[in-house]
Amino acid sequence: SYEHRADSAWPFAFDASQMIRLEGTRLVMTLSVTNQSRAPAPVGLGWHPYFVKRPHSRLAFQARGRWEMGADKLPTHRTDTQGLQADCNTLDVDHCFDGWDGRAVITWPHRRIRMDIEASPVFGHTVIYTPEARPYFCVEPVSHANNGFALHALGVEDVGYRLLANGDRLSGEVAFRVSSL
Repeated sequence: SYEHRADSAWPFAFDASQMIRLEGTRLVMTLSVTNQSRAPAPVGLGWHPYFVKRPHSRLAFQARGRWEMGADKLPTHRTDTQGLQADCNTLDVDHCFDGWDGRAVITWPHRRIRMDIEASPVFGHTVIYTPEARPYFCVEPVSHANNGFALHALGVEDVGYRLLANGDRLSGEVAFRVSSL
């Protein structure tokens, strides 16, 4: 857990907690934040797990939109998509997807392993980062689009922006289940 007192870097007081537990073949992570400020505070949640690329590592998930990134790595515009189903070794992506249903599947055929990712509805976005020249990729459940607070301020809707009143809490859970292929 962590307690932040309002300061010049972030003017909102909050407390945050993370709980990690094993349930059989599942790793379950819960993340929560509570606004302790008198004023409403913008909040978001997210994890950024890395996974090792292996020959023919595959990622599959469904989504409704993809935020295209500019040279500054901030979203410029949204395009419609159906998600991804691709080999991570040849994929070079760094995008936030919205309309994510909270489910993704990663397979490592050479190891005969499958990992199912299931996220609670608060995580309606996922950032996929698969740098082609690196030995890893990321599937990042998040509650909002990259730069979602600034996009919201510009009038862009459906970016996952949340404003919590004093004492309100935002919480979400992500589970990773490993099984044999």
